[in-house]
Amino acid sequence: MLHTLALDMGAGGEAPPVKGENVMILIGSSILLLMFIIQTWVVPTVIDEDSNSQFEVKYDLSEDDSFTLEVIEGEVTPTVTSPSGDVETFSNEDSKWEYIAEESGVHTFKFYSVEDSVVEYSVSRGLIYDFALYPIGAAILVFGIVKKISLQEEEPIEAVLED
Repeated sequence: MLHTLALDMGAGGEAPPVKGENVMILIGSSILLLMFIIQTWVVPTVIDEDSNSQFEVKYDLSEDDSFTLEVIEGEVTPTVTSPSGDVETFSNEDSKWEYIAEESGVHTFKFYSVEDSVVEYSVSRGLIYDFALYPIGAAILVFGIVKKISLQEEEPIEAVLED
């Protein structure tokens, strides 16, 4: 005797199709929210350096990007090697120092610790990287909202007729 078993692998229901304007509103608002979170949630890096030590970081910076160094404790001498190979050494910095890139490419930052030091550094990107997605997200969001409003005006009114 042959027995068969049928299994139902779904909920059995059917969902209505998602309207394009709702998808556009979701995508546009998601882009705006994510860019806001990415830009405001910057965690600077803190480095503990021993006496007479050296620490090196490399960043691919575009023109007008800035690299900020804040010495929390101790004394540090920063050195920057630009993509063209030019080496620029700055005097001992005891508080806040900022370097603005004059050319695009990989910049090498070396920190020479004169004494036990704690430094904090961060990179701030220029206008193109940081703010380019805001207008794109806003345009998609506005397009979705305008399309939704215009389709609501043309939509027929549904009513239940009773006898």
